[in-house]
Amino acid sequence: MLGNLRNPPEPWEDVIRTHFRLKARSLAKQLNQWLQIDDGRQIADDGAGIESRTSAAGGGGSSNGMKKDVDALIELMNSL
Repeated sequence: MLGNLRNPPEPWEDVIRTHFRLKARSLAKQLNQWLQIDDGRQIADDGAGIESRTSAAGGGGSSNGMKKDVDALIELMNSL
């Protein structure tokens, strides 16, 4: 989501920005719920959802960068 909002595909920029502006409140609520259950573990960089063997369970610590991305996404949505 963050990537699409930062660099929307050329023909869809207005549609994507409008979508995020209209859905900002519900998206922020969902993102914050996901942060609460985030275990902090890394996933594979290929997007396959396979956990990295080198990651440690964080119990909501968000050591995987999720909080940083969520904060950035919410800030961008608020600026629309």
